[in-house]
Amino acid sequence: MSRVLTNNISLRSTVETSPGVPGTLWKQLEPNNVSAFGAQLTSVARRPISATRGRRKGNVVDKESPAEFDGDLTMESIVDFAEGFMFSEFANVEFDLKSGTATLPPPAVSDGYTIDAASALLAGKVQWVTISYGSLVYAKGYAITANNGLKVLTADLATSGTTITVAGQGVVAETPPTSASLQVAGVRVLDDADLTLTVSGLTATLVSAAAITNWATLGLRAGQFIHVGSSTAGGAVQNALGAGGTVSFGYARITSISGATLNLNKLDVNLSTAVGPAGGSQDVMFGRFLRNVPVSADSDDTRYLERTYQIEASYPDLGGVGVDEFEYAIGNSPNELTLDFALADKATATWAFVGTNTEDITSVRKTGASTAVAPLRTTLLNTSSDFAAISTDVITAVSDVCFQSLTLTINNNVSLGKCLGELGGAFTNVGAFEVTLEGQMLFTDKDIVNAVANNTTVTFLTILKNEDGALALDIPGMTFGDGSREFPLDESVLVNITGETFTDPILGYDLGLSFFASVPTIRP
Repeated sequence: MSRVLTNNISLRSTVETSPGVPGTLWKQLEPNNVSAFGAQLTSVARRPISATRGRRKGNVVDKESPAEFDGDLTMESIVDFAEGFMFSEFANVEFDLKSGTATLPPPAVSDGYTIDAASALLAGKVQWVTISYGSLVYAKGYAITANNGLKVLTADLATSGTTITVAGQGVVAETPPTSASLQVAGVRVLDDADLTLTVSGLTATLVSAAAITNWATLGLRAGQFIHVGSSTAGGAVQNALGAGGTVSFGYARITSISGATLNLNKLDVNLSTAVGPAGGSQDVMFGRFLRNVPVSADSDDTRYLERTYQIEASYPDLGGVGVDEFEYAIGNSPNELTLDFALADKATATWAFVGTNTEDITSVRKTGASTAVAPLRTTLLNTSSDFAAISTDVITAVSDVCFQSLTLTINNNVSLGKCLGELGGAFTNVGAFEVTLEGQMLFTDKDIVNAVANNTTVTFLTILKNEDGALALDIPGMTFGDGSREFPLDESVLVNITGETFTDPILGYDLGLSFFASVPTIRP
């Protein structure tokens, strides 16, 4: 008897070219649990009035195809489905540099990397100006150690250019594994003391005296987070502002861009007024940015996106010993993503899709599934040391903010559309974009419950970081609900909160996600 062991199954996914039509680039998934997969059929039997007292044979009348799984939250797992669940395209999507078929990592060559011909959009953002500044790239997953890490451009990338030039930084020829990556990671200002950071209370400005005349040309935009200072392979802060005991480094959110000036808020506690060190360079780290956008959005870096996925389940030995068989859930629209941060544990996520159909199990595999790309950034994010920030402005002092638990849910309210004469779903309906935060906080300030009673607009920010990069989750506007308290004996009083976001009237989104390819993990 053939039987399929749960520990031996595997899941893979691909972005569909149209609903039900798979792409050819598949990614391996790392689920901890698969709570729903495959067709769920509804049958109806005949039950006529009869002296036989028996039912008559019925038929299958309905078919649904949900797909839901949970796993550890890693940088790779959140990036893989981020665009789908946010229904928008990354700003700076081209920062994930590719080569060949536009799906492979760039081969390393002497003093550089070979990429697809650069578009005018990419070339305008990835720049090098003699003794002034150069864009930063971060390589990871290359087999030759010297080809990995943070590199600064030493030649400009022109439109249609095919080489990221990083002369003198140890890069040698290599065809990398398919899971390797090369991403634009920020900019290095080479002019001595060019940058000046001026902090005034809860806001700041970062000004380039001469090197950068317009930060927006580098791909930065309002709502996106930056990090002042970069890291070496060991993770310590390098190339920040200031010198000696006055080094200024950390995260901040861009509120607006005025040419050579970045206006900032949501400042890291490590940021203070400082200038670039004489005789040294200064790094500003940033990457791709994602936020929900209106359905009508359709311009560069601001594009609404409806994406569906096809998911493969592989069943070893299902067709007999040594004969694997495969099941494909198709037309999967991203419905609900839940990020769970339990106390003193690892962060986890649950991905739930609404699919139109699940095909019959087969021994014939779809193109590309057998060569699915393995995940690269797989270090787990823990809820103790991997929080670079967690705050809400309902409490003035950051040191007084203490969450005991936290869950953030993105819900797209997707439903399955059906038609007479068709078994299963014909299409999916996309509903409103809703973000909900549920948590439990220490009762450190009466303003927590006052915010609930007064329907006060509050903000929320958490930044997660590890050796694989960083992610800033920014809620610019929400209201708190609940406010009930718990009084556990011999412990602290707790407040239960439920936050519901709304579209911020200035920034224009409910949730912003800023991704960094590299940030410091060790503070000085």
